[in-house]
Amino acid sequence: MKNDIKIGALLIIFSALSFSIMEIAVKISGSRIPVMEQVFARNFITLFISGFVMIKNREKFFPDKKNIVSILCRSASGYLGIIAYFYAANNMILADASVLQKTSPFWSSLFAFILIKEKILKVQWIGLIIAAIGSIFVIKPAMNSNVFPALAALSSAMFAGISYAIIGSLKGKESNSLIIFYFSLFSCLFSLFFIKSFVMPNIFELLILLLIGIFAGFGQFFLTIAYKKAPVSAVSIFNYTGVIFSYLFSVFLFNEIADIYSVIGMIIIILAAALVYYYKRKA
Repeated sequence: MKNDIKIGALLIIFSALSFSIMEIAVKISGSRIPVMEQVFARNFITLFISGFVMIKNREKFFPDKKNIVSILCRSASGYLGIIAYFYAANNMILADASVLQKTSPFWSSLFAFILIKEKILKVQWIGLIIAAIGSIFVIKPAMNSNVFPALAALSSAMFAGISYAIIGSLKGKESNSLIIFYFSLFSCLFSLFFIKSFVMPNIFELLILLLIGIFAGFGQFFLTIAYKKAPVSAVSIFNYTGVIFSYLFSVFLFNEIADIYSVIGMIIIILAAALVYYYKRKA
């Protein structure tokens, strides 16, 4: 079990770095490319990668009947989470969007408790409350339209939490590639349906869209394998390495400096995660 947790933690860090690079591509392309096109690009490449892996490994392409509802729910929640996060990344400071989205480990623990009865400790409830307080510092609620992107980032974390909990429930039941394949297929089909005004990308934008898909694919595979390798609540804290990656990228690439309230919020959220993690290790 200890080795599984170590491997799972390393995979989560690789996933966080991959998703942070994806965020850069989303931010760059978002000045002209609509969110739905970005979401399609994010999942189109992953669809082919997962399909290729399934063919190579001679895996089945259809899930067991008893798992269909779970896979559909995982796909829908993941899809909604991506839309919300891409919107947030395009409309607010990248580091702020990242730290709000990275509250997903708290939500994943909560939904793992609700959906698959995974044990949750009292300290995790405390951590969830502390993380919520930290989120308030980042969001800085006010009655204006600037709050909406921040709320979108937070909602993306909740949808991600549901997705990760469902992935945990599928452990040992369906392959990683199959779960990712149907999630990608679901996302591509619905993105095409909801694209209202298609924007033809130029060569540079096409390259950036490809990078979104490539690094999203890496991040998704690392994440799915990690959550099937180890308990969700044991390794999810390492998602917070993504906050560090995103903040560095935000400062050096986009000249975006988080204000003092956002920094306080980031520290509170990360400390809450650390509290839960180290308490569980001690227990």
